[in-house]
Amino acid sequence: MAFPYRRILTPVDFDDNSSSALDAAAQIARQNDGVVLVFHVVPMIIPPAGMPVYVDVYRGQEESARTRLGEMARKHLAGLKYEIFTHIGDPAASILRAEKRLAADLIVIATHGRRGFSRVFLGSVAEMVLREATCPVLTIRHGKHPDRRTVEPWMSKNPVTATLTDKLSTVAARMHEGGFRSIPVVDADRVVGIITDRDLRRHTGYEEHTDVKTAMAESLISVAPDAPIYEAARLLRERKIGALPVLDEGRLVGIISTTDVLEALTAEKE
Repeated sequence: MAFPYRRILTPVDFDDNSSSALDAAAQIARQNDGVVLVFHVVPMIIPPAGMPVYVDVYRGQEESARTRLGEMARKHLAGLKYEIFTHIGDPAASILRAEKRLAADLIVIATHGRRGFSRVFLGSVAEMVLREATCPVLTIRHGKHPDRRTVEPWMSKNPVTATLTDKLSTVAARMHEGGFRSIPVVDADRVVGIITDRDLRRHTGYEEHTDVKTAMAESLISVAPDAPIYEAARLLRERKIGALPVLDEGRLVGIISTTDVLEALTAEKE
């Protein structure tokens, strides 16, 4: 195993901090043309001797977990190569076995900041993985989570981008692969516009000969990560657009779509 890390194992337990681990793994994968191995363990409680193990219950949880992993991967790993795995068993032991079975170069795992009795009693999966893994381990510390009433927790981070000289055929392939309908356009690390599936349709038949610069919308409408989610909803509705680049002091940090906003507003109602 050698740097750069190309096979990045990322255990996910659906805690908010798991999203941070996925975002970190995405950044590493994007820099190294790598693949993110998204892994979830359904913990199995071993009953006393002689008592039955209801495997069907765990199988149902495993199937549900695969669906949720797919949703998270589409949001946090858009445009990247990834694979999804689930397992039933002990979390730490399962992760360590997966490291070897999947030939991981790096493990990116979230910690949960347990203290006192809970740490002694429950142990720390991340700590055990850190101690026993044979490949490097990057831990993402538990920290303060952003206000869920703002754009930041709902946006897709590390978005796929296009350049001014990319051909529309290349952009169309990226959109199809990632399952999204718009891509921010950057020039020397500065966001200069956005290209949408609507723009592509206007140039049907000429995609291989048309640059992004010719087809994109130059009137850029963006939002800040700390903007209220209702502000993003208002802009999307009033401007009749499907997504907004998220800029922090001029730097592209994410993109938020109509689907993301609906998810946020639905979660708030619930």
